[in-house]
Amino acid sequence: MRRYAFMMRLKDTSVIQEYEQLHKDIGEEVLEAHRRAGFRNYSIYRKELDLFAYFESEDPEGCFVRIAQEAIMKEWWSKTNPLMETDGNKPRFIPISEVFHMD
Repeated sequence: MRRYAFMMRLKDTSVIQEYEQLHKDIGEEVLEAHRRAGFRNYSIYRKELDLFAYFESEDPEGCFVRIAQEAIMKEWWSKTNPLMETDGNKPRFIPISEVFHMD
């Protein structure tokens, strides 16, 4: 299992509550889509507008390809993408290199 981390950023402070509420009410369909795509142990943390995401997968890059093919994700992203800084119509993902790990 490989570990993968990345950063994202919310547009401004006015969207924080909505972004967090969406994730509290995420729904089983969105969770199942992530599982089918290969995401495991997925977490998102927030500090002010910065979001730090972490997940594990056998194929982290493939997860992004597979999740984009899930029909429910178009609906989910139509809710979350307007709240985030984006490149075109996709959230700006900034990969983070692992510096240290301890089990």
